[in-house]
Amino acid sequence: MKDITEARFKERLLNDIDRLCKVSPNLSIDDAKIEPIFQLYRRYRAVIHNRIEQNSEDELRMDRHKIAAAFFCAILKASPIKRKQSADKFFERTVNAQLALLFSTLFIIDLFNYSDKTNTEMDKKIYSRIFKMPECKQSKSKNYITNFIMLIEDIQLEHFDIDSELFDPKLLFIISHMFFILDSYSYQKNKCITIES
Repeated sequence: MKDITEARFKERLLNDIDRLCKVSPNLSIDDAKIEPIFQLYRRYRAVIHNRIEQNSEDELRMDRHKIAAAFFCAILKASPIKRKQSADKFFERTVNAQLALLFSTLFIIDLFNYSDKTNTEMDKKIYSRIFKMPECKQSKSKNYITNFIMLIEDIQLEHFDIDSELFDPKLLFIISHMFFILDSYSYQKNKCITIES
């Protein structure tokens, strides 16, 4: 990653952290965890590259969804938002997972989509709209982010941890595919809105 790109990503990440920390006085930034996110991102990205090279006949490539997956896991592992002991509300307990999801979708994927030079005029209009998350009509909480975070909470996070013996590199591709599905959903939803307007 170029220095100028990393600086841009870091600025957005700090803005997202600041915004989430303002929701509760029990949350604050852990400045010492910001640089490790980018170091971890490079390690997760290397794992993805290695798996792609091992399976080159599958015509896999590094794309925005895999980059988002690498950042997602890096943020989840680094956990740059500190919580006070009294922080026991769902939002406070899961704030780092929320940060990982929001940064990966609303910045990484959105940025790559918007800046793609091959976009048609219609694509440019579609990608200029706010990234849309699915609605969860059959769930107690209709909010997709809440449902996703509850799912992540149920998973043993060691499987995402690159330093754990339980780390499973295949999960990076599952997360990447989940980002592909979210990206496709958002595109179709915004395409309908764009056509209707």
